[in-house]
Amino acid sequence: MKLIIIDDNHQFRSDLKFYLEDQLHMEVIGEASSGEEFLTMNTIHHADIILMDIVMQEINGIEATKKILRQLSHLKIIAITMHIEQIYHAELIKVGFKGCVYKTDIFENIENAINEVQKGHLYFPKKIILYKN
Repeated sequence: MKLIIIDDNHQFRSDLKFYLEDQLHMEVIGEASSGEEFLTMNTIHHADIILMDIVMQEINGIEATKKILRQLSHLKIIAITMHIEQIYHAELIKVGFKGCVYKTDIFENIENAINEVQKGHLYFPKKIILYKN
């Protein structure tokens, strides 16, 4: 499994990369600290899954995802976030994210999220409502 991690926190990226490679035996083929940096990467089309932070300076994760999915609509992107608002998650679905994992639960849930999204399923935390009625 080939992954790209986009997050503006270097230590978080480093810890997540180590976990994915050392514990889950996945390959991190790229990292970016911002939406702008991600959009200029030449490895995007090689990724099986992209792990995208939502709140970043300049181009945030939602805007970066909108832009890249216009060009490469087949990409599977999982949001990595601290936000738990219900409407926020409905927006993630609308934008095209295939999943979401809270940063506070990342090491408990990332493997399941990646596996489900890779199979073509959506993966969102059970404690949220995906769509507002």
